[in-house]
Order: sequence, then C-alpha cells, then structure tokens
Amino acid sequence: MQIVVFDLDGTVIDSSHRHLSKPDGSIDLAHWRENCTREKIMQDGLLPLARSMRAIKAAGHHVVVCTARVMSEHDYAFLAHHGLHYDGILSREGETDNRPDGPMKVQLLTEYVQSLGFTSIKQSGLIMFDDNLKVIAAISAAGGLCLNAEKENRRLVA
Repeated sequence: MQIVVFDLDGTVIDSSHRHLSKPDGSIDLAHWRENCTREKIMQDGLLPLARSMRAIKAAGHHVVVCTARVMSEHDYAFLAHHGLHYDGILSREGETDNRPDGPMKVQLLTEYVQSLGFTSIKQSGLIMFDDNLKVIAAISAAGGLCLNAEKENRRLVA
C-alpha cells in the first residue's frame, strides 16, 4: 500500500483570493478566518495536483489530506463537490492550535502511520506534496519523501 499525502492550500487548492500576508510575510490568520465562509470557500479553484490526487486515489493508493487548516463543514463540502476523495484527513485541531506547520504535520502523520501499523514516517514510505518549504524540510527530516507542490504544479501545466 502506497501512502500519498496532499496538503490543500497552494498544493491541490487555489485559495489565494482568501489569503493576505502581513508585512513580515506571515499569513494574516484573522483575515483568513474571516474569509472561511461557505461562499468564499466554494470560490476556491483547483490546481493541477488535484487531477493527480484523483488519479492516485482511483489507482487504489491510500490518499491522506494533511493540512494546516482548521477544517470546517464547508471545506469537506468543497472536497466532495470536486471529487477529491481521501482515506484520511489530518488538520489543525482548532483556532487555538498555533503550532508551526512543519512540526504539527510531522506529529499528525507520525500518529497516523502508527495507527496503520508502521513505526515511523520513514518506515511507511509515504510520499507527500506540500508547498511550504518548512514542511518539506520537516517531513524529509522525518524520513518521508516530500515534493515541492509549486514545482509539481508548474510541471503539470507545462
């Protein structure tokens, strides 16, 4: 069983119309949270890796979504509406969970693969797609293969 993990924002989903950066380059979480309405979420677009996610799932692989979002019913509705199916979904626990994305995703994925009977991310042999360089470094350090989603999306368009 091949485990393939997809981040959402900037990887499978284009939610840039809801994103605002602070002067230091970090995300303005208050602005993001204000724009997590059903209407705005349903205006999100799909990036080329969405087709890959569908194809990988259709081929029988184990697909996991691992996102720094706090998932709402609207997010689940968006995924279902666009045929983005998964075997597991891992996300931020709530609005007060302010852990950095890299360590959070390593912890969530470690616990997930352990629930499948693996001892570690490395042993699971998972492949992940993420657009956050710190997440890519953290997953790679934990022994996973993490590919840069921005590069993959550009490659799939070319």
